[in-house]
Amino acid sequence: MSEPLKVLQAPPSRSWQHALSMGFIGLVLGLLVAGAVIFWKHRLVAPIYEAFLAVPTPILQHRSEKGAWPADFDLANPPEAVGAYGYGPVRGAVAKTGVPGAWRFQNRGAEGRPAVVFLPASFDPETVRVLQSVDERLDDGDPASGRFRVDAGRASFTLKAD
Repeated sequence: MSEPLKVLQAPPSRSWQHALSMGFIGLVLGLLVAGAVIFWKHRLVAPIYEAFLAVPTPILQHRSEKGAWPADFDLANPPEAVGAYGYGPVRGAVAKTGVPGAWRFQNRGAEGRPAVVFLPASFDPETVRVLQSVDERLDDGDPASGRFRVDAGRASFTLKAD
């Protein structure tokens, strides 16, 4: 008599054990995928968030001591008047963002108030999602309102002197 085909044979373990082990493997894989997505998002969001936190410090110090906001400038090349206020950490934070683009200070930014502005090199859906996540951590979570706004190919963080 010939052997039955392997495809037609019952699994060597009980059905519930097989289902339980497959469910456990699926749960572990699902957690790994979710963890990878969270890690990837955090890897992109954290440096931009830290840059938006670091940039205002020397500018606000300038405003406090001089009584006026500095003129518009590129954050990669700050004027000496601002560079004198401990600008080193800002340069490092802006360099580590990982999203290409230009960083600027605008004396009359969003709504006519001083703002730190980030102009990403490409304003694709992934960049918009990253900037929305920065808004959730930095402000109110709504990119259309609050001090941090995302619109028209740019992200701006309005500074307050008080």
